[in-house]
Amino acid sequence: MKNILLPFEYVETIPHLIDCAVSLAKVYQSSISGVAIHQRIDTFIAQEGSIIFDTLNHDNNTGEAAKHKEKFQEHILEIINKDKALNNLKYKWLSEELQNQKFLGDLSRVYNVVIISRPYQELQSASLSSIQTILFDGGRPVMLIPMNKKIDIGQEVVISWNCTTESSRAVFAALPILKKAKNVTILTVEKVLTDGPSGDQVSELLLSHGIESKAVTLLGDEKKVGEIILDYSESVNADLIVKGAYTQSRLREIIFGGATRHLMLHSEIPIYLVN
Repeated sequence: MKNILLPFEYVETIPHLIDCAVSLAKVYQSSISGVAIHQRIDTFIAQEGSIIFDTLNHDNNTGEAAKHKEKFQEHILEIINKDKALNNLKYKWLSEELQNQKFLGDLSRVYNVVIISRPYQELQSASLSSIQTILFDGGRPVMLIPMNKKIDIGQEVVISWNCTTESSRAVFAALPILKKAKNVTILTVEKVLTDGPSGDQVSELLLSHGIESKAVTLLGDEKKVGEIILDYSESVNADLIVKGAYTQSRLREIIFGGATRHLMLHSEIPIYLVN
């Protein structure tokens, strides 16, 4: 969690995303980097398991990028002036131009986590494209946060566990967060499992890292697993859901829906996604 990337598509989201990043930076002594991303979704060819970009178009609209940069610096300085403990906060702006999805995917590979607003539109949302770019092209964890809501992450954490490789990656990537959490629950929804370790085995793994947790198993079916995860997380007042992203194929989730898509579009709880 030492290096946090904030890609901004809308000026309006800048203060809230910064507030979340700063709250994490205070805990993990992180540095924060900001960059403005063009809202237009770049032309690409979608294939199973990958995104192939057919163009690399750097938008020269420096005026828009300057607005983002100004708001970024203004809000961070405002926070620092209110909290002298943040005088040594490290932050920087990365580009004087609006950048595209290809740039974002490449850049994200050298950051511990990328924080982005949860998409509030369906598949037309540019945010959804950015999330997929970071997960698949960048290969980095994405923290999705709801807007206009105070964020206090990492005290009551729910891990969505379905025995998949993606779930395992999510658990290991989230270890720094889990080590500081007060309560950790490994949630398994029956009848949607692949072969693999149980929730109890995950609990044993976490204990070897000094993390106490409990394993919970609920009944469910494939069509409603996203709702079940969200309902349970809300019932325990979770402030973070850790999940392997697109544990079924991305194309299948786009066409038929799935737990990842449901959480991205409906969760008012921050989500830590890893593919």
